[in-house]
Amino acid sequence: MIFLLTLAAAPFFCQDNANPPSAPTVPNLPDVNPQLLHLVIEDQWDCGNDMFSGRQVKTPQNLNVPKRDAERQAEVRKLLAEGSINTGRECYFAALIFQHSSSAENLLLAHMLAVTSVAKGNINGKWMSAATLDRYLWSINHPQVFGTQFQKGADEKWTMEPYDQTAVSDSIRASWCVVSLVEQEKILKDSQTSGPLAGTSTPDCK
Repeated sequence: MIFLLTLAAAPFFCQDNANPPSAPTVPNLPDVNPQLLHLVIEDQWDCGNDMFSGRQVKTPQNLNVPKRDAERQAEVRKLLAEGSINTGRECYFAALIFQHSSSAENLLLAHMLAVTSVAKGNINGKWMSAATLDRYLWSINHPQVFGTQFQKGADEKWTMEPYDQTAVSDSIRASWCVVSLVEQEKILKDSQTSGPLAGTSTPDCK
């Protein structure tokens, strides 16, 4: 099966580009641990994104991304153990690094970090909280509940199953920046007829 975590903002999709920038954009973020900032920028660069410019980059075909993901996750765990991840944005970036994993343990940590980022005032963490919960549920063979996850079935078409659509209401989905069931069905139908999946996050969520 191919699992896809459809993220809210364009810089977080894996893309391809024949004319990549030579180095990633590095912003000045005083509320983010410099080591964590380096890790999340590298994480997104490996996925084909210049995170803070929105540009897409072309990564080497022989890049061992799973190994590099695991190494970054180990470094983030050290930062967590040291108490070096504290702000809402730091928690969100840490969640972004862990959400790549197929490990239930890592996905649960990603979810907890995303929820913590919301508690600390980072609105971006809302959709990530829902998405990491859905991905965690799939990792333990349970249906997703928000409707953020897609995978290819035996017919090679995208599906959102297993999905318990009655577990939460559309009003709850909206509270966590996830589009309604009707909009999800349109995204899925469009993907089966016209190409790439659209994101499941609501625009301008607050």
